[in-house]
Amino acid sequence: MSILEEMLSPLSLQEFSAEYLFRMPYAAPFKASRFKDLISWQILEDILKAEHDDCWLPYRGKLPEDPRLSSGKLTKTQMYEGFAQGRTILVRHAERSHPQLKSIADDFYKVFHDPVDIQLYGTPAQQEGFDWHFDAEEVFVIQSVGEKEFRLRANTTFPWPVPSSTPQHKFFAAERPSPEIRCWLKPGDWLYIPAGYWHKARAITPSFHLSVGIMSTTGVGMLQALLPKLTENPLWRRRLPLRASATDTYQDHLRELISALSVAMETHKVD
Repeated sequence: MSILEEMLSPLSLQEFSAEYLFRMPYAAPFKASRFKDLISWQILEDILKAEHDDCWLPYRGKLPEDPRLSSGKLTKTQMYEGFAQGRTILVRHAERSHPQLKSIADDFYKVFHDPVDIQLYGTPAQQEGFDWHFDAEEVFVIQSVGEKEFRLRANTTFPWPVPSSTPQHKFFAAERPSPEIRCWLKPGDWLYIPAGYWHKARAITPSFHLSVGIMSTTGVGMLQALLPKLTENPLWRRRLPLRASATDTYQDHLRELISALSVAMETHKVD
């Protein structure tokens, strides 16, 4: 049984997929009890000792201006001092520097067969690491130590997001008032946040949690994956007919491309 199936039980993976996945949040108390106390200062120290280069100390969504804290690498002293100052400890792609976290990422990969990354968050009491934001990934938040309250809202301005450099505050400013979901997580609880869902979190007590992110394949992603293969076919390298003088020929060529694309998508193997 996978970790996800264990956390979902008695709900089946098929039921979760049909009712919640990509659609709406889902939370379950005590179902992630195996992760209680998993995230510790020792694990964070081990990751820093491995010279992991994706460690940050944001405060209310902003990174420190101090250039010594802007390289992605932190010392143990910087980590502890930042936490004492009210900063969140954020470690991205933590699975790259810790075998236990890699094992968790591998387990989720076996379910989704899409890229998986794990982020660690250590947040002082009464602090928020980030303001309202959304992720392009499916996110499974697993509370390990302390308590944290999550607030969530549906995304009506930019649903089904893909990684983008567009500032998210522009989308949030355009949102109309909508119902808000609140979820209070204690150690061993977990929460699923669909890609695109607005959310923010506040630590009630000193809090440590891990987020398992799944970058699920999209139609755009499939087309990007197909592009190298398509260029091997002369059909896709041929120039399009001149529309102004040969409308029927142009439309016939488009239909030929659409048919070839349909076949390519149906036969495409996802790694």
